[in-house]
Amino acid sequence: MATGLALVAAIVLVSSKAASNEIYINQVGSNLDLDITQDGDNNKIGAYGNIANKGTMYTNGGTISYSQTGNNNTLEFWMYDIGSTAQTLTQTGDNNDAVIDCHGERCDITVTQDGDGNDAHAELGNQNGHNDNKIVIYQKGDTNDSYVEADGDSNNLDSHQQSDDNFARVVVTGNYNEIDAWQGKHSDGSHDGEEAGDHEVYWTVTGNSNNLRSYQTDTNRASGGAGHHIANVITGNNNDVKHTQKGKAGHDGFIEIDGNSNTVELYQRGNGGQQWADIVLDGDYHSVDATQRGTMAHSFEVDLTNGGGAYS
Repeated sequence: MATGLALVAAIVLVSSKAASNEIYINQVGSNLDLDITQDGDNNKIGAYGNIANKGTMYTNGGTISYSQTGNNNTLEFWMYDIGSTAQTLTQTGDNNDAVIDCHGERCDITVTQDGDGNDAHAELGNQNGHNDNKIVIYQKGDTNDSYVEADGDSNNLDSHQQSDDNFARVVVTGNYNEIDAWQGKHSDGSHDGEEAGDHEVYWTVTGNSNNLRSYQTDTNRASGGAGHHIANVITGNNNDVKHTQKGKAGHDGFIEIDGNSNTVELYQRGNGGQQWADIVLDGDYHSVDATQRGTMAHSFEVDLTNGGGAYS
């Protein structure tokens, strides 16, 4: 159902028992209410006239829900939203791809993938005010990739991965953003199950007064395995960085900040491997609190640069 003074909608379903399903979408209007469900393998939701490209929507408010169950399914969508549109995608199966790109204000994107080898890319673009948006990506399974990208202010971004050998990238340009990256969870949204570790998170943040929180854990694991890696590269002032790694294997933590009055809290704990941390700060008035715990070797380096005067 879609309503609006200027509405153009084209939704075409092509299907057969022997082939995958393809849904083509090109929509313009307001208050769109759309539900799409696909069961099976090799299904696609994409652009009208060319399924290889992103489907497009120009809307002002609405609710859109996609569900794909099976393997090797793909959804690609680009939206321009000046209202409050909620997009929800659920993919259950392996080797699925999801790309959702929303340019505007008050976009609400939720991607849930349950399976192995899945890719999720959620992006908030740089048109209109591009503020007050929300992204939540949740992946449960092994060897999944998550990519969260935002250009704007006062956005809420959350990337959460469970199980083993997952990779997350977060790229943000803007101010006053709330950003979380979880792998295994904790502190304290609990659960980590029988995690084997080997998670990686890479952050690139440009802006001021952002809150960044990274959590990696595998504390319920019964035996050893690969360690974790977090890298934070930040440019700006008054950012708050919280970096927490716990588990049975080793941890690598890297934080590089160029700016002033940033706060860093790094905590690493584990008995199964080396704890390694490197913090590089270029600017004045930083606050650093770093803790390493565990029975194995520890390595911690701090490189501080300022305009003059002593550090205490």
